[in-house]
Amino acid sequence: MSIVTLPEVKEHLRYDTDDNDPMLEMYIKAAENAVLNYVTDKFEGDYPDVVKHAVLLMVGMFDTDREPSKDSPITDNYLPAPVRALLYPYRTPTAI
Repeated sequence: MSIVTLPEVKEHLRYDTDDNDPMLEMYIKAAENAVLNYVTDKFEGDYPDVVKHAVLLMVGMFDTDREPSKDSPITDNYLPAPVRALLYPYRTPTAI
């Protein structure tokens, strides 16, 4: 079950054409995987809106920063701070 749909992403990014659909679908999969790998809670039914928003933020960052750079918000294998802030309530830290 997808967290967000292509039409939701296109509305979020204000895309009116279908020209970028294949790329956006790839971004959606990557963003959803990143989010689901970060959270530890399991969701039954629909995902909370805050989780959907985190995916939309990630897709937007992928779309804006198409090439890796030192100024990219996605660094050091961590999700960007705004995404982590949204998802933190759904993550139980691992104790060592």
